[in-house]
Amino acid sequence: MRSSEIQGNGKRTLLLGLGLTVGALGGLVIGRRLAVRRQMPYLSRFQRALAEKRGQAEAATLAARAQERHDELHAHRPRFTHRELRQHLEKNILPGLTLYQVLRETEPPKDQDAVLREMEALFEAAFGPSARVMSVLRYLPDPFRMFRRLALWALRAGFPPQGWDIEWVENSDRCLAFDIRRCFYLEVLTAYGASELTSLYCKMDDLMYEDLPPAITWERTKTLGQGDDRCDFRWCRKG
Repeated sequence: MRSSEIQGNGKRTLLLGLGLTVGALGGLVIGRRLAVRRQMPYLSRFQRALAEKRGQAEAATLAARAQERHDELHAHRPRFTHRELRQHLEKNILPGLTLYQVLRETEPPKDQDAVLREMEALFEAAFGPSARVMSVLRYLPDPFRMFRRLALWALRAGFPPQGWDIEWVENSDRCLAFDIRRCFYLEVLTAYGASELTSLYCKMDDLMYEDLPPAITWERTKTLGQGDDRCDFRWCRKG
């Protein structure tokens, strides 16, 4: 074989080897990114909270099982066309539902109330840091006015009529009040056979609004998650 042919074959072999190497590295990078995207939201927070009660080893085992279950639920999740409904499902409902299912499987049926109590503590650990944003209103000269604007914007942007039926009671500079007659969270969790988990999501509202400044009162006496006919949201200027 002539030297030119040998050199040509050598170059082709080198290029092929480089191509395979680059492709493999690219596959690893893409696979790593996809794995990060698929990670169950709040999993690290859930695991830290579990470790405080159950120890590091059991918490790691439960977290691994939760990740596997989340992959299954996410793969077979209902496909909602509305973007905000997808966000609520994938960022909030599925993570809580996943952990609840895993914990229910580790406890005998008679201890389901204990599972719900543990889930309440886990919810506070996972969602609590995000719920503390209301405290910043304390530094404003008229906190209710800003709160009202933010609440109206959040309702329009994040709670579309495709998921919630909202009946207005008052929208003034004195009070912001409405009743929710239909809730997306309750409907989805009921479809998954876990309607009892809805009340824990309701309690996250209480966790958020307990940090409101003293100038704003917060009250809710009924929730759909507890079996009432409505969720009665009420915020008013104090006095």
